[in-house]
Amino acid sequence: MELGSEPDAASVIRIGVLDNDPFALDAMCAMIAAMSRDFHVVWGTGSPAVAIEHCHNAHTRPDVLVLDMALGGITGADVCRRIRRRTSKVGVICVTSYSTDVYRDEAIEAGAQGLLAKERLKADIADAVRRAAVGKPTAAQAALGFRDAASAHAALSGTVPARMSEDMKDSLSEREKDILRLYAQRLTTDEIAQRLGIAKGSVFTYVHRAADKLGVTSRREVLEACARYDLL
Repeated sequence: MELGSEPDAASVIRIGVLDNDPFALDAMCAMIAAMSRDFHVVWGTGSPAVAIEHCHNAHTRPDVLVLDMALGGITGADVCRRIRRRTSKVGVICVTSYSTDVYRDEAIEAGAQGLLAKERLKADIADAVRRAAVGKPTAAQAALGFRDAASAHAALSGTVPARMSEDMKDSLSEREKDILRLYAQRLTTDEIAQRLGIAKGSVFTYVHRAADKLGVTSRREVLEACARYDLL
């Protein structure tokens, strides 16, 4: 589904869900899928790295990502910001078990289309998902300061540093370099995971750590930076 038009009754909204609590993840996926025949939960994951990779890949990219704000080691705002810097094609709805006042400002700054309390998901999520599928917040969320995905992307896409410092150049770990060398040799993620004896999600995690260190947002940009600065 393209984001340029409102979904009609025959449209299917593809939804991804990120929550590092497996019970909450299963419950949220089931609840959202049951709300409408138009809602198709295409994947759910507890891994922020996997979710980011899926949202950057045209073949696995959902129309809407629903993500928990408290993920352990990384926040939902961090995940949203990495996605929003790269694309406006994924509407992002953040959710939390805590007061929404705690996370509202950072969710807005990260480019999300809304922040909902988990205790109110049954009442609020359907409308939020439908609006986020076309890149927009609900009227209630807009009144709180949430922006449309296109405006948020325009504001954030220019925030990636154009140049690396010397510290950044020296910051890649040996494991990160090993994985990036294999990608540079055109191995697939599955092939890299098998060769190194690690999980596919771990490969994504190392790549996103490298991206953070180099101030970029995608594997392609990491590889381009490595080639430009002879990092490998």
